[in-house]
Amino acid sequence: MDRWLKALPAELVRARPLLSLDRAIWALFSGRADEVEPLLADAERADTAQPQEPPARGLANVAAMLPLLRAELARQHGDPDRTIAFAQQALVGLSENDQLVRSLVDWTLAVADWLGGRLVQAEHALVHIVAAQRAAGEHDLALSVFYELSLVQRGQGRLDAARRTCQEALELATESGRSLPAAGAAHVGFAEVLRQRDELDAALDHATQGVALSRQLAYAQPLAAGLTTLAWIRHAQGDRTGALEAIREAERVQPDPGVVALLNPVPAQRARLLLANGQVAEAARWVRARGLAADDQPSYPREGEYLVLARVLLAEQTPDLALGLLGRLRDLAVAQERAGSLIEVQGLRALALAAAGDQAGALAALAEGYLRVFLHAGAPMATLLCKLAAATAK
Repeated sequence: MDRWLKALPAELVRARPLLSLDRAIWALFSGRADEVEPLLADAERADTAQPQEPPARGLANVAAMLPLLRAELARQHGDPDRTIAFAQQALVGLSENDQLVRSLVDWTLAVADWLGGRLVQAEHALVHIVAAQRAAGEHDLALSVFYELSLVQRGQGRLDAARRTCQEALELATESGRSLPAAGAAHVGFAEVLRQRDELDAALDHATQGVALSRQLAYAQPLAAGLTTLAWIRHAQGDRTGALEAIREAERVQPDPGVVALLNPVPAQRARLLLANGQVAEAARWVRARGLAADDQPSYPREGEYLVLARVLLAEQTPDLALGLLGRLRDLAVAQERAGSLIEVQGLRALALAAAGDQAGALAALAEGYLRVFLHAGAPMATLLCKLAAATAK
């Protein structure tokens, strides 16, 4: 489809709103977010110049699709308020029987709740959307929603729930009786859950399957996420060369680097791999290039970047700066009831407190949770865990 659209004369495409919309949809799916707004502007101008007709249904409904695609663009930039505003505009004038666009709007609003840190509301909405899509036989769409549902559950620290969601998605893919490339996202989600549980062999199997299936799609996000998970699994298994190969491929296929870290983990995870390999100066350069500072007020959509900054501050032996940043990250995670984030933040706070000489505070900051989060922290974390085990034994 992309090749056909590019083969058409540019003036012809700009004169027909549906062709510009098609190009905008393709750009969003394939990770070229910077191309979208000019295409939407072309579609809007062309639609205004045409005689007014009753709105079409589905993706041909220009009046609904323009704000919906702008909502998706706002979502990728990590702006939940603009995402909601544009999605609500898409509902204006939408007919009762236009179920496809209505489902896409509902999905967009659910993801806006996720971006805004309202994970309970997001989970409830996504569960409802999955049920509706399964009932309608829309398996491909249901599989994509399943994947984002698993991400929300992981954000809540509910690994068992995320695992069940991915398993249910894979069962749905099997029920269809054919190979669904969209099932790749379910394998990717499953792999990350298993990695967090330190079940690395099974995680590697699901990551490999997820990457292979996701390569069949032009949708950049699950492929990039799968390659990133694959990189960490290989790193944990001692395959540093394989880890670098996977993260380099993830960089090549990732969505636009301007897409917020919650939806595009590749840049932040690459920086974390640099740190894990002792390349502190290069990771610090990345932090500066992203404009991150220790006195920032971090947001949830950019949390992954700020966790890298905290690690850089620890590697540079400035634990006091790290503690201030981690305190704000902790307060935000507590306020939004995001246990998944809180576990990682507390692990880093423990390292920062220990580096600052507060051993008692460091032990108090440790919490049960994702085993691999602690193992990635290396020898200093191992020392703290040994002390915690000794204290508990007493």
